[in-house]
Amino acid sequence: MALQVLILIASLTVLGFSANYLVNASIRIARRWHVSELFIGLTIVAMGTSAPEIAVSVAAALKGQGDLSVGNVIGSNIFNLGFILGLVAIMAAQKIDKKTVKRDMPILLVATLLILIFMLDLKIVPLEGAILLLVLVGYLIVLFLKKDISENELTRKGNWRDYVIFLISLVVLVKSSDIAVAAAVNIAEYFKVSAWAIGATIVAAGTSLPEIATSVIATIKKKFGLSIGNVVGSDIFNTFGIIGISSLIKPITLEAKTYILGMADSIFSVSILVLTIVMLMAFMRSGWRLSRREGVIIFTIAILRMVFEIYVGRMS
Repeated sequence: MALQVLILIASLTVLGFSANYLVNASIRIARRWHVSELFIGLTIVAMGTSAPEIAVSVAAALKGQGDLSVGNVIGSNIFNLGFILGLVAIMAAQKIDKKTVKRDMPILLVATLLILIFMLDLKIVPLEGAILLLVLVGYLIVLFLKKDISENELTRKGNWRDYVIFLISLVVLVKSSDIAVAAAVNIAEYFKVSAWAIGATIVAAGTSLPEIATSVIATIKKKFGLSIGNVVGSDIFNTFGIIGISSLIKPITLEAKTYILGMADSIFSVSILVLTIVMLMAFMRSGWRLSRREGVIIFTIAILRMVFEIYVGRMS
């Protein structure tokens, strides 16, 4: 167990350094192409930092571990919106681009409601996965057709070295998070919690490490568009893309091992995610910023949710 803890600490250290390089390269690439940091965060960075979720969820789906596959995605989304956005808002009040609230958050809400509807029979079949992927493609097309143009003339524009740095740092980021996840799962299994609880908490937090590192570094550099865009974009891609791909590869079947307020544990978690998104949209619209006080609220809720999931998971 001590070795697993050391591996976890070492991989998190590497993760932090690689995230710093990734953010710097992303900013310079955005400047080169005269697009906003929000656009870069919603697309390239979001998809790149979602790589651990893709790997874990697809592998779990292939093994018939539907609870772990979907639990990882739903847990990651709740973790991203609660823990990460809460953390960066506590660090510094986040300025919110109106497009985030009027375009991207509603898309995320629709994606989550679709998942909730599809999961009511505790299954996600290939047809439903295809629908999710089609909506994702439509959203990406809209983003590229209406990409945000940066109004800032910046002194240094990216060159070929920035693309190399971006790719290398992304690979290191994903690989170090993969090692961290493996160590975290070993630690979690030692305490004997359910597959859904592991997927929705420990694995979800572990596969969200790239998003944490990227958003924290972006906030330190006061690049709030990249910080927020990375989280929201990752959640959109997680919901539409990862669950869509996983269910196309193999139909996902969920097990209702525990019922909470009359709902299967998985349905309860998705319902919490819907409420989290609605609450965040309300916070973001208030002055078009996410304040420190609001950050404390969503951060606290995220922590309590994880504790509750583990508690219920140990009971099942």
